[in-house]
Amino acid sequence: RCGPAPAPAPSSAVVVNASMQLAANGSYQVNAPGTAALTLTLPASPPVGSTVSVTGVSPTQWALAQNAGDTVSTLGLPGDMAPGAQWTPRLNPRVWHWLSSSVDGEVMLAGEAAGGTQDTSLDAGQTWTAGNSPSSIWINSAMSARGERLVALQYGGGIYLSTDKGVTWTRATDPLVNNPSGMAFQGTAISQDGQRIAATVQPAPGTSVPNGEIVLSQDGGTTWHAAALPAGAHWWRGIAMSSTGQVIVAVASSGEVYRSNDGGGTWTALSVTVSTTSYVESWYRVAMSADGSTLVIMANAYGGSSGSGVFVSHDGGATWTRPYVLTADYTEASVSADGRTIAVSVSNTGATPGRILLSTDGGASFQPVAMPGTDTDWRAVTVSADGDQLAAATGRFDNNTVGQLYTSLGHRSTVGTSGAITGAAGDTVVLIYQGSGRWAVQSAGGPAFAVR
Repeated sequence: RCGPAPAPAPSSAVVVNASMQLAANGSYQVNAPGTAALTLTLPASPPVGSTVSVTGVSPTQWALAQNAGDTVSTLGLPGDMAPGAQWTPRLNPRVWHWLSSSVDGEVMLAGEAAGGTQDTSLDAGQTWTAGNSPSSIWINSAMSARGERLVALQYGGGIYLSTDKGVTWTRATDPLVNNPSGMAFQGTAISQDGQRIAATVQPAPGTSVPNGEIVLSQDGGTTWHAAALPAGAHWWRGIAMSSTGQVIVAVASSGEVYRSNDGGGTWTALSVTVSTTSYVESWYRVAMSADGSTLVIMANAYGGSSGSGVFVSHDGGATWTRPYVLTADYTEASVSADGRTIAVSVSNTGATPGRILLSTDGGASFQPVAMPGTDTDWRAVTVSADGDQLAAATGRFDNNTVGQLYTSLGHRSTVGTSGAITGAAGDTVVLIYQGSGRWAVQSAGGPAFAVR
């Protein structure tokens, strides 16, 4: 794809014929005699508002390499793609069940549901490690803002915690959540600082949890207490938490939706009403924006009957819309920090194939995403806080069907030293530094750049 003709390099441009570190407010012209690719590293700690200009003259390929913590917003760059437009397969096919990610999408957790491990990536899915996570049915996970603190649940097991980005995992030892016989954990959520954690437990008649529980920790998982909820059996499934941990919403396949505005101290039942129709479904998963105002809930046949669509609220659950009305088994939802980007995974439902749904307008509309491969039994999806990094996975736990895990990056480069934009002859770009490691395209032209 071609953009506008590149502007000529300023006469004061530094001629580059070898890899080098660039300076703030510098202008550079790549004109090297050989064909070996050059690496031009962005300035380290530049002043906010400073620029870097690079123009390719010779056929030499050149990469604008990033420092730790850097990323380049590629809006306006020839070759820029939206999140979800291109997907990369990761790892080998497994029976995937859950995905979660840090605010920038660099730290990811992928849980297997058929005696597998809890795999962690620190580079947006490029490489993975299982650490010392034991083989189990990993049903759900969550992490703090930067992924320093992780929580993962075993169905029929315990709650596992990591404070080193998944290198080592330890089981929570508080007796409330550490029954030697295992517990029917379902969903978990964590605050951005990693101190507040919530988890749902399904009823287990004849045990200490006959009616289901929501368990809470305020000290990173060291101690736990049970939330005070109305009497009766609640088949808790999904749970979501605001960035501070003050807002919590939990859903049950027995039809309840509850919200707490004080970190789980008190709870209020929410009515899911669209126009004049009230919906009581086998609620399965819930996701929310950072401030707790945007909510997304869906249902699944494992609690009774398939869901009738995707339900969205922008006022914390006071009012609802149903922008997507397919009757299907919905498996996971994820929402960007501002509530604008929403991704939903759907598994195969009878003769209806599953799909990944994406909304970039706050849930006003959803569109199926064109996914690679032939898998349609989508089990999990996650969105970074800025909405630019996605991951999705297929697999089915009830018949041990394996599936592929994919990642997609759009409108920016990968954060850190593994990210870069690459140009060649005829390409020109001016980047401006916006602070906090973020660069943006001020102007650009020429053939399409490559982004990683």
